[in-house]
Amino acid sequence: MSQLLDEVFKARSFTNSKGELVKVHSETNRDQCKFLQQIIRDKKASKTIEIGFAFGISTLAITEEVAKNGHRHVVIDRFENTGWHGNGLELLSMAGLSDAIEFYEEYCYIILPELLKQGRKFDFAYVDSTKLFDWLMVDFFYLDKMLEPGGVIVFDDLMFPGIRKLFRYLVQFPHYQLYGVYPENKKITGVRKAVSFLRHLPKSQKYISPEVILDDYKLGINSNCVALEKVGEDERRWDWHKTF
Repeated sequence: MSQLLDEVFKARSFTNSKGELVKVHSETNRDQCKFLQQIIRDKKASKTIEIGFAFGISTLAITEEVAKNGHRHVVIDRFENTGWHGNGLELLSMAGLSDAIEFYEEYCYIILPELLKQGRKFDFAYVDSTKLFDWLMVDFFYLDKMLEPGGVIVFDDLMFPGIRKLFRYLVQFPHYQLYGVYPENKKITGVRKAVSFLRHLPKSQKYISPEVILDDYKLGINSNCVALEKVGEDERRWDWHKTF
């Protein structure tokens, strides 16, 4: 990890080219950035894409890795220059990596189909943007079409119910397997653990919430950041379904 990123993590701020002090918040933390960088190194990923830019913390961490081998990182964020005042772009410029990103300031549901139409392929994807189930399902749909077998897709913020619900579905796809989580997958405790025996009752799937029948810990996703590896192409039957 670069000295610049270390300094930003320590100060939780940086000064942009206008001399303004930019205080970062809700950023991908240091250890999670290391988690992303390790995946890229382990998978030797070179065709990377990210949805969500903001202050550019995770973008810089990812770009640092792919730029080592002369590759560029694709980033999509409709609100980078409006909601985030271009500070993510500033951070990449400070790191001397402006030319190592391919930036699209547009909605992901517009850009992703265009990239698919161009025949683009990726071996690493990181999604950290909206927390809306339907938007993220659309993101995954297009990213899945472009992700190479052996590639990894990572979603942040699984503490949000829409994202957690989505991942209860995705982790059961037959052409994906759990690759890793940050932090660790935590055991379910308290009331939910106490009532887990209900899953063994007759017709339990009809009357009991899927989260009780198969809890997040057993699915391996009771964490904040979860990575899935694509292990093959999508060969599901037209009527495939899993309760989630």
